[in-house]
Amino acid sequence: MTLDRAPAHLADMLGFLRELRAIVAAHTQEAFVANRILNLATEKLFINLGEAAQRLSDADRAAVGGVPWRQIIGLRNILAHGYERIDQEALYRTAASDLAAVEEALVHALAVRAQR
Repeated sequence: MTLDRAPAHLADMLGFLRELRAIVAAHTQEAFVANRILNLATEKLFINLGEAAQRLSDADRAAVGGVPWRQIIGLRNILAHGYERIDQEALYRTAASDLAAVEEALVHALAVRAQR
């Protein structure tokens, strides 16, 4: 019997995403971009988010609609391997604007799994 790690990965993603949203909610874009520690923390959280997404099976990802899986995993790869191409303003906008819908999808997916 294999252990189903999908709920743990989804919960990890939700935690990372909520931390990202909290960071940008507490700072203006200008203050965020000027703060190297916040930049590094945000990069790490996006890397962790993408790593957890990558660890899900294709079937598990397909079962959760409303999540741009390819973009999340792709961003992780850019941040982990292409550090010279990081645009802090784009990371801020992504965290501020694009993660609410992903959060909603993850909350729903975890609720559905909990009912099983």
